[in-house]
Amino acid sequence: MGRPYLGKRVCMDIPRTLVMTGHFPPEPGGVQTFTWELVRRLPADRLVVVAPAWPGASGFDAGLGFPVVRRHGYLLFRGLRRLVAEHGVHTAWIPAAAPFAMYAPLVKAAGVRRLVASTHGQEIGWFRAAPTRAALRAVSRTIDALTYLTDTCRAEVAAALGDRTRLVQLAGAVDPSRFRPGLDGATARRRHGLGDGPVVVSVSRLVLRKGHDRLLDAWPEVLRRHPGARLVIVGEGPMRRRLADRAEREVPGTVTLTGPVPDADLPGYYAAADAFVLPCRDERRGLQVEGLGLSVLEASAAGLPVVVGRSGGSPESVLDGETGMVVDAADPRELTRALNELLDDPSAARRMGEAGRRWVCATWSWDRAAARLAGLLHDPPDASAAPVARPRSRQAARKAPVWDSEGR
Repeated sequence: MGRPYLGKRVCMDIPRTLVMTGHFPPEPGGVQTFTWELVRRLPADRLVVVAPAWPGASGFDAGLGFPVVRRHGYLLFRGLRRLVAEHGVHTAWIPAAAPFAMYAPLVKAAGVRRLVASTHGQEIGWFRAAPTRAALRAVSRTIDALTYLTDTCRAEVAAALGDRTRLVQLAGAVDPSRFRPGLDGATARRRHGLGDGPVVVSVSRLVLRKGHDRLLDAWPEVLRRHPGARLVIVGEGPMRRRLADRAEREVPGTVTLTGPVPDADLPGYYAAADAFVLPCRDERRGLQVEGLGLSVLEASAAGLPVVVGRSGGSPESVLDGETGMVVDAADPRELTRALNELLDDPSAARRMGEAGRRWVCATWSWDRAAARLAGLLHDPPDASAAPVARPRSRQAARKAPVWDSEGR
């Protein structure tokens, strides 16, 4: 992630808060981005972070205004009582409930009076499997507020937990000043020899459920109609070598796997593209699903039309037919059709990208999300009367901002 960009602090009044996370920079990833973008907007003098050790972490941590305690492995609970006492901690936030909410009783036993935890796509799989569902149910009463990304995620959480804890929406977002149309994409095109033809970009961790194997199934048919097209896959993960070998064997010279890209360079990769695709799908019989898809929001903010696979909460990152298309990405024919439609009609694709930019700017705000989190870190005036979030319709969730006038 490079040198940390702290940005403005949107709320100056939170209790002293412990952030206990297994996902923190400089390690890349969606939950890491979610955690970082919220933490960096909170008052530094009220925070202490416990996170795993990671190469380059000492240099990253040195630029922060709050202490970061690094632990090897996932032994995040070690020394919690001492940390709580030393820093006068009142409240804690666990940014990823699976598996770290298992520590909730230990966090409360260490002296924390209020605990907030957040769910993403991984928790959906936990709630669908009996052993992990039972484990989360057992600790859920220790959690004062549990957040969810989308209506789809909320339905899964509510079905598993009932009224055991308060449910509140807290979704990821995007920085539209950083990801925006008009940036220089020529550098990325030159770096990877992409030429002047249409470019499709995908940004994600390279794991099976992200669906890049199906994208490679679809790509030859895209090339038949658009022989000058190029596919750029940005990210790292266990699938990278397999995907690179297959691309070189089956569609040589038309697919680039960049590996990890410096955070500062990422907007340039969106700027180099004409369309974005996240071909995610459910894996392991629905135990592995997408939570939302922050890279989809980044692409829309950059003015790109998007093609997104249907998995978990991913459809809620798109206005289907307006900012992009939602497809069954397990079927390569659907990916082929959607990508060819976008590349066939650049004017229509550009209008989709413009609509996506408007929607993201109006709806998905890290500042509002951080203010929402700051409010959750406070005890409610009457905890016994704290409302449980009610589900909204899928259509309303797509057309309206993520938070209404009451912050829900």
